[in-house]
Amino acid sequence: MNAKPRTVENEAMENRATPRKEIILTAARTQFLKQGFSETSMGAIARAAGVSKATLYVYFANKEDLFADLVESEFRTTVLCCAEPDLGLGLEPALRGLAREFVGCWLRKDSTAFFQAVCSERWRFPGLCLLVFESNQRAALELLISVFEEAEREGLLAFPNAKIAAAHLLHLVFADMPLRIALGIAPPSKAEAEATLQAGIDCFLRAYGTPRLAPRG
Repeated sequence: MNAKPRTVENEAMENRATPRKEIILTAARTQFLKQGFSETSMGAIARAAGVSKATLYVYFANKEDLFADLVESEFRTTVLCCAEPDLGLGLEPALRGLAREFVGCWLRKDSTAFFQAVCSERWRFPGLCLLVFESNQRAALELLISVFEEAEREGLLAFPNAKIAAAHLLHLVFADMPLRIALGIAPPSKAEAEATLQAGIDCFLRAYGTPRLAPRG
């Protein structure tokens, strides 16, 4: 089926619809955290959002579609909240600052609760975990790859594959944090997370940094 051509009227309708959709997603997130995915009904989400079920189905065909949109929004928002690192200040401080923002997002109580809520549904709805994994990875990797490619153009990093290099950095700075959160084990303290992050950045730069990687005067 061909998509409808975009017109001024269509765009105006989409803009008016956005606030209501955001209200629905916020209500759905709250319900999923309280009751879990399987126990949350579309009716409960509609009531929490203050809309009719008919209105809810205008935006989402089913609960799975709603959750998929919520997950995409969750990680897209997280990455957008991360400040674009300024390589003009030096690659090392830029990467440290970005890594701190990533780790800080994971250590927030609401982020931890959302991740654990999804993990609790992994046997009944394995597709949810895959969706969260892919969305989270995609959002973080896209940002890092953009930074790495700029650093490569400036001769500060050298790597055969930007995606693999980005994955290495994420694993180095997070270490066992995602696993601990998934298992319900207390996450590391801020001091422990910072020490792991610092060591991870140092290791990454030793592996991928070039001789040109030096403080700028």
